[in-house]
Amino acid sequence: MRFSTLALAGAFVLAAGTAQADDPMANTYANTVTTKSAKDGATGTLMFNADGSYSANTTGPDGKPFTYQGKWTLKDGGATICLAPTLPKPPPPSCSPLTKHAVGETWNVTNDQGETFAVSMTAGR
Repeated sequence: MRFSTLALAGAFVLAAGTAQADDPMANTYANTVTTKSAKDGATGTLMFNADGSYSANTTGPDGKPFTYQGKWTLKDGGATICLAPTLPKPPPPSCSPLTKHAVGETWNVTNDQGETFAVSMTAGR
């Protein structure tokens, strides 16, 4: 998988609940988000942390497994999530709509660069 496709796919979240009302990302911290590019079928996983960091696993351009770290931020009052990979030559941050989803659901999202992804969230890391 191309690195750029995984970094651009972060729209998801969360079963509603009182404890999560203050943090729309709370449901992701102990779970895994999987993405699949509609363009080329490339897949990857993202694991989000409460400190605004994430780790991602994908396949690099050489076909070998590739892991990298990044930072996530919310904007538009929590309606948008932006992902910024921490790499020597990082691509620009990518932003996607942030909507509520529960573990086990699958949905589609299109990011601000026009790329569409199937996204799912599974229990555990």
